[in-house]
Amino acid sequence: MRKNKGRKFFFRNVGREISIRNRVTGLFLMVTASLMIIVFVLIYVQVESDVYSHVDEELNEEAGEFLAGLEVTGSGVLFKDQTEWMERSHITVDFYPKFVQIVTAGSTPEIVRRSFNLFSDTLRYDPSLGEIAFYNSSIAGASVRQVQVPVFHGKNAGAAAWVLVAVPLEESLFVLSDLRTVLLFSLPVILFILFFVTRFIAGRSLAPLEQVIDTAEKITQKNLDERIGLPENRDELYRLSSTINNLLDRLQAAYTREKQFTADASHELKTPLASILGTLEVLIRKPRDPDHYRKRIGCCIDDLKRMSGLIDQLLLLARYDSAAFRPEIDAFDVEQVIAKVLERVDEQVMEKEIDVIVRNDVHGEVQADISMFEIMLDNIVSNAVKYSEKGGTVTIVLGDRGGPVACSVTDTGPGISPEKIDRVFERFYRVDESRNSRTSGSGLGLAIVKKLADVQNITVHVSSNGHKGTTVTLEIPAA
Repeated sequence: MRKNKGRKFFFRNVGREISIRNRVTGLFLMVTASLMIIVFVLIYVQVESDVYSHVDEELNEEAGEFLAGLEVTGSGVLFKDQTEWMERSHITVDFYPKFVQIVTAGSTPEIVRRSFNLFSDTLRYDPSLGEIAFYNSSIAGASVRQVQVPVFHGKNAGAAAWVLVAVPLEESLFVLSDLRTVLLFSLPVILFILFFVTRFIAGRSLAPLEQVIDTAEKITQKNLDERIGLPENRDELYRLSSTINNLLDRLQAAYTREKQFTADASHELKTPLASILGTLEVLIRKPRDPDHYRKRIGCCIDDLKRMSGLIDQLLLLARYDSAAFRPEIDAFDVEQVIAKVLERVDEQVMEKEIDVIVRNDVHGEVQADISMFEIMLDNIVSNAVKYSEKGGTVTIVLGDRGGPVACSVTDTGPGISPEKIDRVFERFYRVDESRNSRTSGSGLGLAIVKKLADVQNITVHVSSNGHKGTTVTLEIPAA
């Protein structure tokens, strides 16, 4: 039992290791061999049918001539015309002989007459036949084709006698034998030639694929910018090469983003840690007054809070990057979520004396994950408050756009230039140094907004005139 399993495993592995070129060649030969066998059989059957049809037509014509010279009476069979019996083909055997024999019907059939070239031989008579019939027989060991034709005495009477005519079949059988030999020997020769021709053509056709494999094997993270050369013909190999190149483009972009993300995250975490470490090292060098301690410790606490917020945002992104995560879509009132978010930023709003305006032109519900949407709106509103100048305005508008509900948040802070507006959703990206110098942040807020929007089929847009004011718009499916 173990030996059988081992053999099956061996042959299965061998089958898997066969190259595409050999596999294509083998399948092509199998199909070709099957079709050739079918065609050869049809050719042979057709030729054989034509040969026998020609011989049978000749036999039928010859039997008709003898029937015309016969007459059946009550006393027996009369031969009205003797000329047919005296033809050379009925006397000799050296010039395409034709053998004829007349047999009476009945329980005891008798040979009435036979052609001279039969000598002491007779044609095979089958009394079981009731009508004209053609069949193969033999005379003195030689193959013949024979016809047996009934001769009737009266319209309603049965056969009174039978005319048997036969012709040699050796030449016809020799032709069929030669044809059979040619077909049998030509099949393996043709398949042998086709094997090498097909293998050569398959190898030439798959040569670009070998180049694709060789190039793909050389590509690592160190040379992700290398690409596979595209074939001249726009065939399946061209599509394969183009698809692999597109895949490499996406991988390179993802690798670059991850590399930049790691570097930025490392920098964002190392900076406050270095600040805290430096501050604590300075504090322990010598005694200082309590106010100095409070001030430096307060700075350390601010840095730790910033680190804690950054870690929370990184964990949030990691959680929502998981493919297994699924949002819980439900209907809710956006105005209630806006109220909760404004309550959390109320202290910053009062500190910067910002005027918050909320306008609801919808008064309906939307379809989204309420906890995710609250995080998104909290990030957007916090950014709007953070970047708005003191005494500025933050406007939140809910509007109907003929389907989805639009939630727009507009601030009066510095605008974003058009060439940078598409990058605001990148992780750790900040628009410019002047903006960062006045406000703290990790550059993850809008990246989180974009990620959560994508998993909920929410569209997010950012618009700005480039000088003052930025608007972030969420298009949410209506309930």
